[in-house]
Amino acid sequence: MKPKERVLRAVNLEKPYRIPIDLGTTNCTTIARRAYTDLKRKLSVESEEKLMMDNFQIVEVDEEVLQYLNIDTRGIHGNSPSDVVKERIDQETYINQFGIKYKRSSSGLYYDMVEFPLNDKDIEYLENYSWPDPYDEDGIPENLEARAKKLYEDGQYALVGDMVESGIFEPCWYLRGLDKFLMDLLANKDFAHKLMEGMLDYQTKRYEMFLDRVGKYLDVVFVGDDLATSDKTIMSADTYREMVKPYQKRYFQSIKNMTDARLLYHSDGNIYDFVGDLIEIGIDILNPIEPGALNEDKLKRNYGDQLCFWGGIDTKQVLPNGSPKDVKQEVEKRINQLGPEGYVVTSVHDIQADTPAENVIAMFNEAKSFDL
Repeated sequence: MKPKERVLRAVNLEKPYRIPIDLGTTNCTTIARRAYTDLKRKLSVESEEKLMMDNFQIVEVDEEVLQYLNIDTRGIHGNSPSDVVKERIDQETYINQFGIKYKRSSSGLYYDMVEFPLNDKDIEYLENYSWPDPYDEDGIPENLEARAKKLYEDGQYALVGDMVESGIFEPCWYLRGLDKFLMDLLANKDFAHKLMEGMLDYQTKRYEMFLDRVGKYLDVVFVGDDLATSDKTIMSADTYREMVKPYQKRYFQSIKNMTDARLLYHSDGNIYDFVGDLIEIGIDILNPIEPGALNEDKLKRNYGDQLCFWGGIDTKQVLPNGSPKDVKQEVEKRINQLGPEGYVVTSVHDIQADTPAENVIAMFNEAKSFDL
Protein backbone atom coordinates (compact mmCIF):
# COMPACT_ATOMS: atom_id res chain seq x y z
CA MET A 1 0.00 0.00 0.00
CA LYS A 2 1.36 3.42 -0.96
CA PRO A 3 1.76 6.05 1.78
CA LYS A 4 -0.99 8.12 0.17
CA GLU A 5 -3.42 5.22 0.36
CA ARG A 6 -2.68 4.74 4.06
CA VAL A 7 -3.57 8.36 4.77
CA LEU A 8 -6.68 8.30 2.62
CA ARG A 9 -7.94 5.19 4.40
CA ALA A 10 -7.50 6.99 7.72
CA VAL A 11 -9.23 10.12 6.42
CA ASN A 12 -12.09 7.95 5.16
CA LEU A 13 -12.34 6.37 8.64
CA GLU A 14 -11.19 3.00 7.38
CA LYS A 15 -8.64 0.70 8.96
CA PRO A 16 -5.24 0.98 7.25
CA TYR A 17 -2.70 -1.80 6.97
CA ARG A 18 -0.32 0.43 8.90
CA ILE A 19 -0.96 3.55 10.95
CA PRO A 20 -0.10 6.57 8.78
CA ILE A 21 2.34 9.18 10.08
CA ASP A 22 2.78 12.89 9.40
CA LEU A 23 5.59 15.38 9.91
CA GLY A 24 6.03 18.85 8.48
CA THR A 25 2.88 19.26 6.43
CA THR A 26 1.51 22.25 8.34
CA ASN A 27 2.70 25.02 10.62
CA CYS A 28 1.20 23.03 13.51
CA THR A 29 2.65 19.60 12.66
CA THR A 30 6.30 20.38 12.01
CA ILE A 31 9.36 20.76 14.25
CA ALA A 32 11.22 23.59 15.96
CA ARG A 33 14.53 24.60 14.47
CA ARG A 34 16.71 23.57 17.42
CA ALA A 35 15.20 20.09 17.64
CA TYR A 36 15.43 19.74 13.87
CA THR A 37 19.13 20.58 13.89
CA ASP A 38 19.67 17.78 16.41
CA LEU A 39 17.53 15.38 14.38
CA LYS A 40 19.46 16.05 11.17
CA ARG A 41 22.74 15.55 13.02
CA LYS A 42 21.46 12.22 14.32
CA LEU A 43 20.41 11.17 10.82
CA SER A 44 23.62 12.50 9.20
CA VAL A 45 21.60 14.86 6.98
CA GLU A 46 23.39 18.00 5.83
CA SER A 47 21.31 20.79 4.35
CA GLU A 48 20.55 24.44 4.85
CA GLU A 49 17.53 24.87 7.08
CA LYS A 50 14.54 26.71 5.64
CA LEU A 51 12.05 28.24 8.06
CA MET A 52 8.33 27.83 7.55
CA MET A 53 7.70 30.60 10.08
CA ASP A 54 10.50 32.83 11.32
CA ASN A 55 8.57 34.19 14.29
CA PHE A 56 7.96 30.69 15.69
CA GLN A 57 11.28 29.27 14.45
CA ILE A 58 9.70 26.22 12.83
CA VAL A 59 11.11 24.58 9.76
CA GLU A 60 10.35 23.07 6.39
CA VAL A 61 11.37 19.42 6.73
CA ASP A 62 13.88 18.16 4.16
CA GLU A 63 12.84 15.41 1.77
CA GLU A 64 15.81 13.32 2.92
CA VAL A 65 14.52 13.42 6.52
CA LEU A 66 10.97 12.60 5.43
CA GLN A 67 12.19 9.59 3.49
CA TYR A 68 14.42 8.39 6.33
CA LEU A 69 11.45 8.45 8.71
CA ASN A 70 9.07 7.00 6.06
CA ILE A 71 6.60 9.87 6.47
CA ASP A 72 3.36 9.32 4.52
CA THR A 73 2.57 12.97 3.81
CA ARG A 74 4.05 15.96 2.03
CA GLY A 75 3.23 19.59 2.73
CA ILE A 76 2.35 22.29 0.21
CA HIS A 77 2.80 25.62 1.99
CA GLY A 78 2.09 29.28 1.51
CA ASN A 79 4.17 31.96 3.20
CA SER A 80 3.42 33.29 6.67
CA PRO A 81 1.91 36.80 6.72
CA SER A 82 3.49 37.37 10.15
CA ASP A 83 6.90 37.15 8.54
CA VAL A 84 6.19 39.98 6.08
CA VAL A 85 8.28 42.75 7.63
CA LYS A 86 6.92 46.24 7.13
CA GLU A 87 9.44 47.87 9.45
CA ARG A 88 12.58 46.42 11.02
CA ILE A 89 13.25 48.22 14.31
CA ASP A 90 16.28 46.18 15.37
CA GLN A 91 17.57 42.63 15.08
CA GLU A 92 15.04 41.37 17.64
CA THR A 93 12.04 43.61 16.84
CA TYR A 94 9.91 44.14 13.76
CA ILE A 95 6.46 45.31 12.70
CA ASN A 96 4.58 43.20 10.18
CA GLN A 97 2.20 44.31 7.44
CA PHE A 98 -0.74 44.42 9.86
CA GLY A 99 1.13 46.74 12.21
CA ILE A 100 1.63 44.04 14.86
CA LYS A 101 4.93 44.47 16.69
CA TYR A 102 6.93 41.30 17.32
CA LYS A 103 9.85 41.13 19.73
CA ARG A 104 12.25 38.38 20.77
CA SER A 105 14.26 38.53 23.97
CA SER A 106 18.02 38.06 23.67
CA SER A 107 17.69 34.57 25.18
CA GLY A 108 14.34 33.69 23.62
CA LEU A 109 13.50 31.18 20.92
CA TYR A 110 10.42 32.88 19.50
CA TYR A 111 9.07 36.30 18.68
CA ASP A 112 6.15 37.44 20.84
CA MET A 113 3.46 39.93 19.89
CA VAL A 114 3.96 43.00 22.06
CA GLU A 115 1.76 45.64 20.38
CA PHE A 116 -1.70 45.19 18.84
CA PRO A 117 -2.50 47.90 16.28
CA LEU A 118 -6.28 47.97 16.78
CA ASN A 119 -6.20 47.78 20.59
CA ASP A 120 -7.40 51.36 21.15
CA LYS A 121 -9.33 51.88 17.91
CA ASP A 122 -13.07 52.30 17.39
CA ILE A 123 -15.38 51.17 14.63
CA GLU A 124 -14.97 54.44 12.73
CA TYR A 125 -11.27 53.71 12.45
CA LEU A 126 -12.00 50.16 11.40
CA GLU A 127 -14.36 51.37 8.66
CA ASN A 128 -11.34 52.93 6.95
CA TYR A 129 -8.78 50.30 7.93
CA SER A 130 -6.50 49.37 5.05
CA TRP A 131 -6.29 45.57 4.92
CA PRO A 132 -3.14 44.10 3.40
CA ASP A 133 -3.63 42.86 -0.14
CA PRO A 134 -2.82 39.12 -0.26
CA TYR A 135 -1.84 39.50 -3.90
CA ASP A 136 0.87 42.00 -2.94
CA GLU A 137 2.45 40.12 -0.05
CA ASP A 138 4.35 37.32 -1.79
CA GLY A 139 2.15 34.67 -0.23
CA ILE A 140 2.93 31.97 -2.80
CA PRO A 141 6.45 30.48 -2.84
CA GLU A 142 8.23 30.16 -6.14
CA ASN A 143 7.61 26.84 -7.95
CA LEU A 144 4.80 25.88 -5.54
CA GLU A 145 2.45 24.72 -8.29
CA ALA A 146 5.16 22.77 -10.10
CA ARG A 147 6.13 20.96 -6.89
CA ALA A 148 2.51 20.11 -6.05
CA LYS A 149 1.86 18.84 -9.57
CA LYS A 150 4.95 16.63 -9.55
CA LEU A 151 4.11 15.11 -6.17
CA TYR A 152 0.52 14.54 -7.29
CA GLU A 153 1.57 12.83 -10.50
CA ASP A 154 4.08 10.66 -8.64
CA GLY A 155 1.15 9.51 -6.51
CA GLN A 156 3.23 8.34 -3.56
CA TYR A 157 2.26 10.70 -0.76
CA ALA A 158 -0.84 12.39 0.61
CA LEU A 159 -0.57 16.12 -0.05
CA VAL A 160 -1.57 18.56 2.68
CA GLY A 161 -2.01 22.24 1.83
CA ASP A 162 -1.46 24.96 4.43
CA MET A 163 -1.65 28.68 3.66
CA VAL A 164 -0.15 29.32 7.15
CA GLU A 165 -1.90 31.52 9.77
CA SER A 166 -5.25 30.88 8.17
CA GLY A 167 -7.81 31.40 10.94
CA ILE A 168 -10.62 33.89 11.49
CA PHE A 169 -10.95 34.32 15.28
CA GLU A 170 -7.28 34.03 16.19
CA PRO A 171 -5.79 36.63 13.82
CA CYS A 172 -8.56 39.06 14.83
CA TRP A 173 -7.27 39.05 18.38
CA TYR A 174 -3.72 39.41 17.07
CA LEU A 175 -4.89 42.79 15.78
CA ARG A 176 -7.02 43.77 18.75
CA GLY A 177 -5.45 41.98 21.74
CA LEU A 178 -7.07 38.89 23.23
CA ASP A 179 -8.78 40.49 26.24
CA LYS A 180 -10.12 43.36 24.19
CA PHE A 181 -11.45 41.17 21.41
CA LEU A 182 -13.16 38.79 23.83
CA MET A 183 -14.90 41.80 25.35
CA ASP A 184 -15.88 42.93 21.86
CA LEU A 185 -17.65 39.61 21.28
CA LEU A 186 -19.91 40.40 24.23
CA ALA A 187 -20.17 44.17 24.48
CA ASN A 188 -18.91 45.67 21.23
CA LYS A 189 -20.46 43.33 18.70
CA ASP A 190 -20.58 45.72 15.76
CA PHE A 191 -16.82 46.14 15.99
CA ALA A 192 -16.29 42.39 16.31
CA HIS A 193 -18.48 41.66 13.30
CA LYS A 194 -16.72 44.31 11.22
CA LEU A 195 -13.31 42.94 12.11
CA MET A 196 -14.24 39.30 11.45
CA GLU A 197 -15.89 40.24 8.16
CA GLY A 198 -12.66 41.88 7.06
CA MET A 199 -10.60 38.91 8.21
CA LEU A 200 -12.92 36.50 6.42
CA ASP A 201 -12.47 38.43 3.18
CA TYR A 202 -8.68 38.56 3.62
CA GLN A 203 -8.29 34.85 4.44
CA THR A 204 -10.67 33.75 1.69
CA LYS A 205 -8.64 35.70 -0.86
CA ARG A 206 -5.44 34.09 0.41
CA TYR A 207 -6.89 30.62 -0.03
CA GLU A 208 -8.36 31.52 -3.42
CA MET A 209 -4.89 32.51 -4.57
CA PHE A 210 -3.39 29.32 -3.12
CA LEU A 211 -6.03 26.81 -4.18
CA ASP A 212 -6.29 28.24 -7.67
CA ARG A 213 -2.75 26.96 -8.13
CA VAL A 214 -2.66 23.75 -6.10
CA GLY A 215 -6.20 22.88 -4.97
CA LYS A 216 -6.66 20.16 -7.59
CA TYR A 217 -3.58 18.33 -6.30
CA LEU A 218 -4.38 18.30 -2.57
CA ASP A 219 -5.81 15.50 -0.45
CA VAL A 220 -6.11 17.60 2.72
CA VAL A 221 -6.31 21.35 3.34
CA PHE A 222 -5.48 22.89 6.72
CA VAL A 223 -7.05 25.70 8.75
CA GLY A 224 -5.80 26.62 12.22
CA ASP A 225 -7.89 28.72 14.60
CA ASP A 226 -7.40 28.18 18.35
CA LEU A 227 -10.64 28.39 20.33
CA ALA A 228 -9.66 26.77 23.63
CA THR A 229 -7.26 26.71 26.54
CA SER A 230 -5.99 23.49 28.08
CA ASP A 231 -9.08 23.15 30.29
CA LYS A 232 -11.96 24.85 28.46
CA THR A 233 -13.09 26.81 25.44
CA ILE A 234 -12.12 30.49 25.32
CA MET A 235 -15.74 31.57 25.01
CA SER A 236 -19.15 30.11 25.76
CA ALA A 237 -20.93 27.95 23.23
CA ASP A 238 -23.61 30.64 22.83
CA THR A 239 -21.03 33.31 22.05
CA TYR A 240 -19.21 31.03 19.62
CA ARG A 241 -22.42 30.12 17.79
CA GLU A 242 -23.60 33.71 17.56
CA MET A 243 -20.36 35.48 16.77
CA VAL A 244 -17.62 33.22 15.40
CA LYS A 245 -19.23 30.13 13.92
CA PRO A 246 -21.06 31.96 11.08
CA TYR A 247 -17.75 33.33 9.76
CA GLN A 248 -16.02 29.98 10.03
CA LYS A 249 -18.95 28.35 8.24
CA ARG A 250 -18.72 30.74 5.29
CA TYR A 251 -14.94 30.34 5.22
CA PHE A 252 -15.00 26.55 5.27
CA GLN A 253 -17.67 26.44 2.59
CA SER A 254 -15.59 28.74 0.38
CA ILE A 255 -12.53 26.52 0.78
CA LYS A 256 -14.51 23.38 0.02
CA ASN A 257 -15.94 25.01 -3.09
CA MET A 258 -12.37 25.51 -4.33
CA THR A 259 -10.98 22.01 -3.74
CA ASP A 260 -12.06 18.42 -3.19
CA ALA A 261 -9.51 18.08 -0.37
CA ARG A 262 -10.69 17.13 3.09
CA LEU A 263 -10.62 19.91 5.70
CA LEU A 264 -8.19 19.49 8.59
CA TYR A 265 -9.00 21.86 11.46
CA HIS A 266 -6.56 22.74 14.24
CA SER A 267 -7.38 24.10 17.67
CA ASP A 268 -5.26 23.56 20.74
CA GLY A 269 -6.84 22.77 24.07
CA ASN A 270 -10.19 21.41 25.22
CA ILE A 271 -12.23 22.01 22.09
CA TYR A 272 -14.74 19.26 22.92
CA ASP A 273 -17.79 21.50 23.41
CA PHE A 274 -17.41 22.87 19.87
CA VAL A 275 -16.64 19.62 18.05
CA GLY A 276 -20.25 18.99 17.01
CA ASP A 277 -20.51 22.54 15.65
CA LEU A 278 -17.26 22.18 13.73
CA ILE A 279 -18.45 18.96 12.12
CA GLU A 280 -21.70 20.69 11.18
CA ILE A 281 -19.84 23.46 9.33
CA GLY A 282 -17.55 21.16 7.42
CA ILE A 283 -14.44 19.87 9.18
CA ASP A 284 -13.35 16.32 8.36
CA ILE A 285 -10.19 15.98 10.47
CA LEU A 286 -9.40 17.29 13.97
CA ASN A 287 -5.95 18.25 15.19
CA PRO A 288 -3.99 18.20 17.52
CA ILE A 289 -5.93 16.13 20.16
CA GLU A 290 -4.06 17.53 23.16
CA PRO A 291 -3.53 15.00 26.01
CA GLY A 292 -4.84 16.23 29.34
CA ALA A 293 -7.12 18.71 27.61
CA LEU A 294 -9.34 16.20 25.84
CA ASN A 295 -10.71 12.83 26.89
CA GLU A 296 -9.51 10.74 23.95
CA ASP A 297 -11.80 7.79 24.70
CA LYS A 298 -14.87 10.03 24.87
CA LEU A 299 -13.83 11.84 21.70
CA LYS A 300 -13.41 8.59 19.78
CA ARG A 301 -16.61 7.10 21.16
CA ASN A 302 -18.80 10.09 20.31
CA TYR A 303 -17.16 11.42 17.13
CA GLY A 304 -15.02 8.60 15.75
CA ASP A 305 -17.60 7.78 13.10
CA GLN A 306 -17.50 11.38 11.81
CA LEU A 307 -13.93 12.60 12.26
CA CYS A 308 -10.40 11.50 11.54
CA PHE A 309 -8.02 12.37 14.37
CA TRP A 310 -4.57 13.74 13.54
CA GLY A 311 -1.97 14.21 16.30
CA GLY A 312 -2.16 13.12 19.92
CA ILE A 313 1.49 12.50 20.86
CA ASP A 314 2.33 14.60 23.91
CA THR A 315 4.81 17.46 23.34
CA LYS A 316 4.72 18.88 26.87
CA GLN A 317 6.18 15.98 28.85
CA VAL A 318 6.64 12.70 27.00
CA LEU A 319 8.46 13.83 23.85
CA PRO A 320 10.84 16.33 25.51
CA ASN A 321 11.35 14.61 28.89
CA GLY A 322 10.55 10.94 28.46
CA SER A 323 12.75 8.07 27.32
CA PRO A 324 12.32 6.39 23.93
CA LYS A 325 10.45 3.65 25.81
CA ASP A 326 8.05 6.27 27.23
CA VAL A 327 7.49 7.62 23.74
CA LYS A 328 6.71 4.15 22.39
CA GLN A 329 4.18 3.59 25.17
CA GLU A 330 2.60 6.97 24.41
CA VAL A 331 2.22 6.06 20.74
CA GLU A 332 0.70 2.68 21.59
CA LYS A 333 -1.75 4.32 23.97
CA ARG A 334 -2.92 6.90 21.42
CA ILE A 335 -3.36 4.33 18.65
CA ASN A 336 -5.47 2.20 20.96
CA GLN A 337 -7.56 5.22 21.97
CA LEU A 338 -7.92 7.04 18.65
CA GLY A 339 -7.32 4.32 16.06
CA PRO A 340 -6.73 2.12 14.34
CA GLU A 341 -9.23 3.47 11.81
CA GLY A 342 -9.42 7.23 11.40
CA TYR A 343 -6.10 8.14 13.00
CA VAL A 344 -2.85 9.73 11.78
CA VAL A 345 0.08 9.79 14.21
CA THR A 346 2.00 13.00 14.76
CA SER A 347 2.90 15.27 17.64
CA VAL A 348 0.55 17.62 19.46
CA HIS A 349 1.40 20.84 17.68
CA ASP A 350 5.02 21.26 16.61
CA ILE A 351 7.78 19.13 18.09
CA GLN A 352 9.38 21.52 20.55
CA ALA A 353 12.95 22.77 20.65
CA ASP A 354 14.00 20.66 23.66
CA THR A 355 12.93 17.31 22.17
CA PRO A 356 15.74 14.75 21.77
CA ALA A 357 16.23 13.33 18.30
CA GLU A 358 15.98 9.80 19.71
CA ASN A 359 12.42 10.50 20.84
CA VAL A 360 11.36 11.87 17.47
CA ILE A 361 12.66 8.74 15.78
CA ALA A 362 11.07 6.49 18.41
CA MET A 363 7.65 8.11 17.85
CA PHE A 364 7.57 7.34 14.16
CA ASN A 365 9.25 3.95 14.41
CA GLU A 366 6.67 2.76 16.94
CA ALA A 367 3.77 3.93 14.79
CA LYS A 368 5.22 2.14 11.77
CA SER A 369 5.77 -1.12 13.66
CA PHE A 370 2.49 -1.14 15.60
CA ASP A 371 0.69 -4.41 14.97
CA LEU A 372 -2.85 -3.82 13.73
